[in-house]
Amino acid sequence: MLHRIFTHKKTNKKLIAFDDSEFEKKNPIKQYGSDIIVKQMILNGVPKEEVTGEKELTATSSEIFKSAHLHWLKLKSDFQKIKTPNNLMQLLKTNKKKDQEKLLDGFFLSLETLTSFIFTAYHEFGYTLSQYISEFSKKDFKSVAKIIDCGEHWHCFFTTSDDSKGKKTKLHYLSSAFGIDRADLIKQIKSSESLSKLDHLPLITL
Repeated sequence: MLHRIFTHKKTNKKLIAFDDSEFEKKNPIKQYGSDIIVKQMILNGVPKEEVTGEKELTATSSEIFKSAHLHWLKLKSDFQKIKTPNNLMQLLKTNKKKDQEKLLDGFFLSLETLTSFIFTAYHEFGYTLSQYISEFSKKDFKSVAKIIDCGEHWHCFFTTSDDSKGKKTKLHYLSSAFGIDRADLIKQIKSSESLSKLDHLPLITL
């Protein structure tokens, strides 16, 4: 997991900012688990060289790792307790755009529910997870696109900014049933200066 350390000008305290990372076709549960454990280790003071494996963990760092692992197991259990809405599961059972549009019409999707859905899609159908990052032209806003894949079928969820300051976001959906090539979609997401102008893409706004 990428992170940056800043020093507050007034208090002189060190602040840590974590950045989303890109990856392709991973087991989402292992990926989330690894990211969360690493984040907890860094936040609790484990040196970088121990986090990366360049040096062995000290006794203190080992205890922090164990605590971080337990923290992840609790989070995973919480995600798995979230009941995945039937509308989302039906998305994986149809290859028709009209059906998918109907399933998502007026549907609200929280981040927690999306994560639970991604885990379930992997467990029940073998969908892997990819993540791509695009920096908007708007200050301090990044779009994160998540794509789940199973063979030739894929489903993409990504965010765009809804105001000039990049604080309000919208979640969008499109899939392999929408008539756009996956490689072209990734290229568009990663190269566009402003993903708020995607009128030519056949997306659904949730």
